[in-house]
Amino acid sequence: MRILLVTDIHGDHEKLAEILEKETYDAILCAGDLSDAEKYDNYNKNLENVVEEMDREEKFVKAVPGNMDPERECVETLRQHRINLHREISSLKEYELVGYGGGITPFGTPFEPEGDDIKTALETLQNRMKSDKRIALIHQPPKDTEVDIADDQHVGSEAVRDLFTNSEFDLAVTGHIHESRGIDSLEGTKVVNPGPVMQGFYAVLETNGDTDIELKSL
Repeated sequence: MRILLVTDIHGDHEKLAEILEKETYDAILCAGDLSDAEKYDNYNKNLENVVEEMDREEKFVKAVPGNMDPERECVETLRQHRINLHREISSLKEYELVGYGGGITPFGTPFEPEGDDIKTALETLQNRMKSDKRIALIHQPPKDTEVDIADDQHVGSEAVRDLFTNSEFDLAVTGHIHESRGIDSLEGTKVVNPGPVMQGFYAVLETNGDTDIELKSL
């Protein structure tokens, strides 16, 4: 199975379309910042353009909001298209997927969940999971990894790190930190930040008995 991993689109549905046209894939996982409420006057229209682009081939698609996506508006649109994974669990063949959106910044962006809320939500979802093949789709990366560094500081989430320290996941797909594109490992969980779509970055996951990830660009 070939899964396209994208994040931080920030409303650039044209760049997203270029990636989708370039690649062959069976599914798409999007780790947030589909649009940008501070960039577009009509956030909902821009979000709809992005979601329709991802959903046009009617393949398996799941997404969570990022910190630039107002939670209520974004989740409502994702649910209308049946692609929401925020605070939900879904299945893709042998894999079970869990999702949580939003991210902390110093800037007071539209969706910045508290650490306790992240921890409680993730623990509740984790307790409902039954498969031993697990993928997490979480906008904010775990703290103290190679994918959470901004201005030479680790700015990821302690709550997200705790999830992977105390449980077994095959893969965590994150985003949020544009300058920390890369792949790392945490307690046996592969952690990938595909890099922002708005800059032409993405990743491809091949699941042939393992989780092989390739970082790619236009």
